[in-house]
Amino acid sequence: MESLRKLKLINRDNNALENNPLSIRIVLDRSGSMSGSQKVTMEALNTYLKELKKEKGINASLTLSTFDSISIDIPISRVSLKTLKSFPADLLKPRGGTPLFDAIGLAIHDLENIIETSDDDKVLVIVTDGFENASKEYTFENISSKIKEKEEAGWLIIYLGADHDAFKQSNSLNFNRDRSMKYSKNDSVDTFRAVTRTTLDYSKGMKSKDIKFTEKERIYSDKPSVEKFENYFQADAHVKAYRKLEEE
Repeated sequence: MESLRKLKLINRDNNALENNPLSIRIVLDRSGSMSGSQKVTMEALNTYLKELKKEKGINASLTLSTFDSISIDIPISRVSLKTLKSFPADLLKPRGGTPLFDAIGLAIHDLENIIETSDDDKVLVIVTDGFENASKEYTFENISSKIKEKEEAGWLIIYLGADHDAFKQSNSLNFNRDRSMKYSKNDSVDTFRAVTRTTLDYSKGMKSKDIKFTEKERIYSDKPSVEKFENYFQADAHVKAYRKLEEE
């Protein structure tokens, strides 16, 4: 297995176009504050799945965990993209608080265990609309240390923060700013299209440290906030950029 891992690293350095096998883990906030956004969130997740499946040669398994202060559940575990048709519409039923550290810690632990039996590259996507307030097993120190360790190990780790200061929280936990993004939970389809693009770049051999969300992706991801901002600052550069994109 170690020789295979070395070969993959060589291929990446040579910008190989082949698709590397992926283990994808999505960690989805199911706390009470997600209420009202269930339908669009599931639509966005299914867009991600659909766009990935279009890629010829994609070789990936996907695990989805949902979390709240009552429980952390894994309704989909290591299912091949080839056989996974869609995410159930009733998968997201908001309730309780936000044990963000426990949800991330469990996901990292599970992905670490996969390393023992698989040479897949690791993709971790965190989707939350709030701040930690209910973890019992993991601490801030545990998680920030683990995130830094896995970023340095070459995992593709993406943090999506809905309707809050995503950069403040992601920076404090050592998520890389280039792969962290604020989005509107009531309009998240474009956000997950951006996540699709980064996932495919990674599968084709791009190193995680070279992957980043574009300015265009960030603007479309947070459109409602941009539109609200325009009401107060007509000359703001982001509004101009947004209008320019709309005209393209």
